Amino acid sequence: MNRLVLIDGKSVFYRGYYAMGALSLPDGTPTGGVYGFAAIAMEIVKKLNPTKVVVAWDSQTSTSKRKALYQDYKAGRVKPGEDFYTQIPLLKELIKNLGWSFVELDDYEADDIIGTLSKQADKAGDWETYIISSDLDMLQIVDSNTHMWRILKGFSNIEQIDIKEIEAKYGIKKSQFLDLKALKGDASDNIPGVPGIGEKTAAKLLNDYKDLDGIYEHLNDISGSTRTKLEAGKDSAYLSKKLAQIMFDAPIDLNTIPDFTFNQTQVIEGLKKLQFNSLIRKIDNNVEIKKAEKKIEINIDKNIIIDNNIKELMHRDKNVAEKILNGAKFWDLGQAAFLLNPLARDEAPMDYQSELQEFQKYPRLYNIYKDFDLPLIPVLYKMEKKGMLIDRAYFTKLRVEYGKELVALEQKIYTLSDTTFNINSPIQLSEVLFTHLKLSTKGIKKTTRGYSTGAKELDKLKSAHPVIEQIIKYRETSKLLNTYVIPMPDLADKDDRIHTTFTQNVTATGRLSSKDPNLQNIPVRTEEGKRIRTGFIATKGKKLVSADYSQFELRLAAVLANDQNLIKDFNAGIDIHTKTASEAFNIPLDQVTKSQRRAAKAINFGIIYGMSVNGLAEATKMSYIDAKNFMESYQKLRSPIMDYMKKTLEKARKDGYVETYFGRRRPTPDVKSSNFLIRTAAERAAQNMPIQGTEADLMKRAMINIDKKLPKTADLIMQVHDSLIVECDEKDAEKIGQILKQEMEAIAPELPVKLVVDVTIGDNWGEL
Repeated sequence: MNRLVLIDGKSVFYRGYYAMGALSLPDGTPTGGVYGFAAIAMEIVKKLNPTKVVVAWDSQTSTSKRKALYQDYKAGRVKPGEDFYTQIPLLKELIKNLGWSFVELDDYEADDIIGTLSKQADKAGDWETYIISSDLDMLQIVDSNTHMWRILKGFSNIEQIDIKEIEAKYGIKKSQFLDLKALKGDASDNIPGVPGIGEKTAAKLLNDYKDLDGIYEHLNDISGSTRTKLEAGKDSAYLSKKLAQIMFDAPIDLNTIPDFTFNQTQVIEGLKKLQFNSLIRKIDNNVEIKKAEKKIEINIDKNIIIDNNIKELMHRDKNVAEKILNGAKFWDLGQAAFLLNPLARDEAPMDYQSELQEFQKYPRLYNIYKDFDLPLIPVLYKMEKKGMLIDRAYFTKLRVEYGKELVALEQKIYTLSDTTFNINSPIQLSEVLFTHLKLSTKGIKKTTRGYSTGAKELDKLKSAHPVIEQIIKYRETSKLLNTYVIPMPDLADKDDRIHTTFTQNVTATGRLSSKDPNLQNIPVRTEEGKRIRTGFIATKGKKLVSADYSQFELRLAAVLANDQNLIKDFNAGIDIHTKTASEAFNIPLDQVTKSQRRAAKAINFGIIYGMSVNGLAEATKMSYIDAKNFMESYQKLRSPIMDYMKKTLEKARKDGYVETYFGRRRPTPDVKSSNFLIRTAAERAAQNMPIQGTEADLMKRAMINIDKKLPKTADLIMQVHDSLIVECDEKDAEKIGQILKQEMEAIAPELPVKLVVDVTIGDNWGEL
């Protein structure tokens, strides 16, 4: 049977753009969205072996027919940044190199193109169709011959949706899905539905009365507020059905779509231009043969399971996961390679024997591998498997609220600037600020496209015009909406749990990072961050327990710098920030003001990251002179730490690496760079690494020990820098809190400083 693959181009590209946004070529050209799309393309070629592939795209006039019915259709959608659009030509070139067809049609959305081609394939009778999208609208098209691949997270974790899955997920027949949407609406497309009717009520109505017509024919049989809402929203319901319904009459013929042939040389050449080396390795020299050989490599030593990525293997193979969780020995080639050289991320790992021999040269590094990184892998596997529960209804409500806030901010910006423009376009924004409003360009970075409107430049302009503050708010709100609020429900599984991926081989300090989605980046100390975290909840009958190290980095800095006075104060339980302010300002402890303590706190934490006088002045609202005087007093007070930072930099230059308390290394080649920006960035990284890396080592040790101590009814589900979160039975919450506190505080008896852990218990992450 022939196989047709229909890709919702913008949906897949959009996800790649937000998941991999930081990627770029050396000249600064962004490539994150293209990389994400290329990654999914490799999965499609490998797993589906398609006959024809079509990438459907929304044209500029694609919504015109639906807007004619309802002017506010898709209104309020936040446009991505300019770097989204600059990647589209690169994407089109990639699609051409792949030998796929790119289709966009006036007056028809990508959904309509996909719907039309899938129906033509059904009629032809000898086609099996796969739709690739994260858009649930496509569920209308799914039938016995048409399946959907819904991208859950990353570009290798994909949920295949068939009719059974749809009916199980929504509790209705697949044929009722469009009517479900007509009733509940869709905030993402601004389809109104029937105000006040949610998904559960809509599903019950459809089970009782079959379809939308049946519901309104039996309106007299429905009582209470539901009937009132239905009566008031009848026109809206039928309008919503028309808006949501996919059109199957797009002017395109399946027979005119050329067959797909994978030209390996052409694809590799295209990927080389984009510098996607990791993807090239997957297809170079016949990827399937390579993968088959690797699967047979697994047991080089009969007693050891060996793979490039053990955690990923555990997710793929339940038998392997069970063996490892039951104590089987294992070796992660990729993690070992990263530990041996955390800067060589694009090189293939060595074989098992070679890595063992290499570790013999660095015994402390080998101890890090076997005592920290390796035993943490099954712990992270279990955390990823469990995931965090979200409140879908809360995120739906939040999405509407954020949308309204963005519209309001947009209008404020237009009013204050006395013009309308695309706020997401750096070029247009630059013209408005520096040409239309004539703001001073003194000290503002200039690029080839005009004066920069980046975050640092806008900060310099805060006092120049009231519109700047609104633009900053708009960007922050837009980022939170698109990074967290909108994607979260789509990323959740059928049980409403989000499964992030934890990695140990991204950050050279050894810190864990989170991706697909990145839950560690949700703002911690802001109300907006709390607002989003409130949507992550405990299962009914359970609680979330958080344990957070207090002033972790500063305590470790005191140890590494052998600052005896600071260690003594920590061990005595003294308020370090008040004591610092007292000594730096030369005033008694009881006379320290809140603003003075705030200044001391800012510099206590900031000094680790090389805080400047300007940075201190900005953080504390002090004058430059006051900040300079305070900085000088502080540097004398904390001379051991200042000396330690200096010696760390000297070691980086002399030995070519820095290391943590336990021996984790980071090479430092760029501290000798002739490029000032590269050199100073490398110097900061070198000074930060021993402190942050020691923190990471201890956190890993804590996670390994806690995993052993937790009862079966409790699960470690999240790690964010200095804190851990456990989900447990409500009755056990206090006991679990005690376990966390005891284990984390006693994790490093070899250190001379006392570690302190704060424990909180709540029903959602926002309360912790």
